[in-house]
Amino acid sequence: MVGGFLSSLGSRENIPLVAAFAVIVSVILTWLSPAEATLGQAVKLVYMHAALMWVAFGLLTIGAVLGLLFLVLRRRSFLAWSYGSMATAVALLVTTGLLGSLTAQITWGGINWSEPRLLMLGQLLLVGLAALAVAGFSSSSLLQSGVNILFAIVAWVLLFRTQLVMHPGSPIFQSDSLAIKIFPLLITASLAFAALQIARYLAAGVTAKTDSL
Repeated sequence: MVGGFLSSLGSRENIPLVAAFAVIVSVILTWLSPAEATLGQAVKLVYMHAALMWVAFGLLTIGAVLGLLFLVLRRRSFLAWSYGSMATAVALLVTTGLLGSLTAQITWGGINWSEPRLLMLGQLLLVGLAALAVAGFSSSSLLQSGVNILFAIVAWVLLFRTQLVMHPGSPIFQSDSLAIKIFPLLITASLAFAALQIARYLAAGVTAKTDSL
């Protein structure tokens, strides 16, 4: 009975429910997470913002690796998962951008549109949307996988080249509080699980569409 229930959760139609549950868990963890001396309760938004960003970059990396594996092994499942990872990463970048803007409004009293990290995020979204367009309209599997790999490379280069100006350093790693270190990790883990479910759902859709052709 338990095995059947777990098996049903793994079916494609139930993946959104599993992902939604993981998102709810991450929201609850964020609500329960401790405040911080400098930012107060607003630091909870920073926890979520940072978690979304790192999960997005993790998915971009996974998408690039799977794209590379497709080029080597020519397995369609790798390409499907590469696309699902990239598409999910773009959605997370949009979400973390909106949340980051809200956090800036609360903590800084406004949004500095010339802030390097914000400009970097805007550039990433433009590249990501272009990559999705190529993946959606191109019939070339090689081009699709190549775009996924290139997107991840561009993302990491932009991240390492972008300076922190108004954007603060991590209050998580700078804190001596064990709770402030643990809760963001738990939030990131739950969001990563949810994101992987979304990527799996998209990958399954791509596979089903390919099989029907």
